[in-house]
Amino acid sequence: MKLLLCAVLLTLGWPASSQTTPVKPAKPPKPELVDFAPDLAKVTADLKQKFESAPSTGTNFDDNLAAINALIVKHLKDGNREQVARLYLLDAHIYADGLTNTARAKAIWAKVATDFPGTVAAQGAAISLTKLNQVDATVDLTIPEGLEVGQRFPNFSEKDLYGKPLSVAAYRGKVTLVDFWATWCGPCKAEMPNVIATYQKYHKSGFDIIGVSLDQEQKSVLAYTQAAGMTWAQYFDGAGWGNKIAKQYGVQSIPMAYLLDKHGVIIAKEVRGRELGVAVEQALNK
Repeated sequence: MKLLLCAVLLTLGWPASSQTTPVKPAKPPKPELVDFAPDLAKVTADLKQKFESAPSTGTNFDDNLAAINALIVKHLKDGNREQVARLYLLDAHIYADGLTNTARAKAIWAKVATDFPGTVAAQGAAISLTKLNQVDATVDLTIPEGLEVGQRFPNFSEKDLYGKPLSVAAYRGKVTLVDFWATWCGPCKAEMPNVIATYQKYHKSGFDIIGVSLDQEQKSVLAYTQAAGMTWAQYFDGAGWGNKIAKQYGVQSIPMAYLLDKHGVIIAKEVRGRELGVAVEQALNK
């Protein structure tokens, strides 16, 4: 009788014992990724139109960057992965070809290759990254290092005032001023308003600054740079004239500045006043 009851229960699909493993509920299907092709096409067309009009150093890409970033924020989590990756490639296109900031473009391409594996966009990003690295390597082989105009500024790898990595190589693709200064240096402080104005005018176009402070008090550097709006990276080790980088490059008086082109080659030394802005603009236009 018990055997017959078990057979009936199994036939009906009921549990023959209270110890039977319960069936796990099925997981809800993943929502489909949003296709936003029309929006992507619009920002692409707007950017294409601007590039076809032969942009110059002064061309403003703020509206394009804002439109692209808005779509990234909106669709990063639920958007078609290929389309989101293409938005990042548009960003990289602006920085590499419009703002001549290949360092930023490199970072974006690396992100696409890492975060969007298997997409066509990731393949394109990897190719662009490889080509640019090959160009940089070629330049490094043909231009000797040194501290004179026409030589490639020697690289250093340190930490900045806030503990973040800082190196000259990371600024490749930008026109860069390596500025040796101190808060106790009168001529440095007299020139700083011009340096700040030049930075504010050309930073979005691909100009940047690496500050090397020969101060001994960190709080002095922090207070001065924050009050003056000096938002660029600063190297500080508290050694004053014994500053590691200053000694490495034989700096014996300040202010001392080296202006580097997009390949890290020195194009001017101790350039100041109005001449700094002129030199930066010329370098960005090459």
